[in-house]
Amino acid sequence: VADRVLSQLLNELDGIEPLKQVILVAATNRLDLIDSALMRPGRIDRVLYVGPPDQVARAEILRIHTRKMPLASDVSMEELAQKTPRYSGAELASLCREAALCAMQEDVQALNIAKRHFDLALAQIVPQINDAMLGFFDAYRESHAGA
Repeated sequence: VADRVLSQLLNELDGIEPLKQVILVAATNRLDLIDSALMRPGRIDRVLYVGPPDQVARAEILRIHTRKMPLASDVSMEELAQKTPRYSGAELASLCREAALCAMQEDVQALNIAKRHFDLALAQIVPQINDAMLGFFDAYRESHAGA
């Protein structure tokens, strides 16, 4: 199936009629699996690296995912952001859901989610971004500078 999808995508990109005002945007966290045929000029010829969120971005992501959650006064998004280097946006969202589950496991009638619930969630939800991954992306970015 993957080969047929790739062939179809290449046919669409290289089609007989030139495409006007069409921009293809693609995203992946597995650059190592991208077929080199896709990366030729006229196909996907620009690469934009978006790294893990920094501390300010993590705090904002946490705010977004806790916006509708009843939080105790001891919960600080800045403190949580400080404790979550290398967490992706998806992992931060998962952290918030896990903290809510911890609160409900403690008391089904829980009125709010406290710092201790986030601390428990931090023990469960660990970042998947590691030095090897960051090194790979840095090397890729360097080798494709100006692409």
